[in-house]
Amino acid sequence: MSFMAFLQIAGAVKQYSDASSAASEMREAGEKNAQLAELETQEQLKRTRYKFDQEQGQRVVAYAKSGVDLTSGSTLAVMAEAANVAEREMAFTAEQGRRTASARRAGASAQASSMKSQGESLLIGGVGKVGNDKNWWGIGE
Repeated sequence: MSFMAFLQIAGAVKQYSDASSAASEMREAGEKNAQLAELETQEQLKRTRYKFDQEQGQRVVAYAKSGVDLTSGSTLAVMAEAANVAEREMAFTAEQGRRTASARRAGASAQASSMKSQGESLLIGGVGKVGNDKNWWGIGE
């Protein structure tokens, strides 16, 4: 094998190695982005819970100040409905966070797989070209 053929094959192997490394880094970045989405979701849920607790407390104080019986049916119904709305909002936020994290993972995985395939193609193409140029396959001449 000539020195030039060796360099061409070494270059193809290097491209393959670089593409594999990039694919691995892409998967890692996707995982970190997904974890960030999960963290953001947890923070949003905490804020929503805190806001609900504050508003519910304000309702209780307002009812008490105006002399409304806090154990009456209509007062409890209003507070229960507010709690249901807050729970639905938090459930939606949690589901949205799960889907965002999942999409980030899937997107990074797809990009990484594509990058790895490109690296494999570069390796096969590089070795194949050298083989054809040097007639290693016995085809041609």
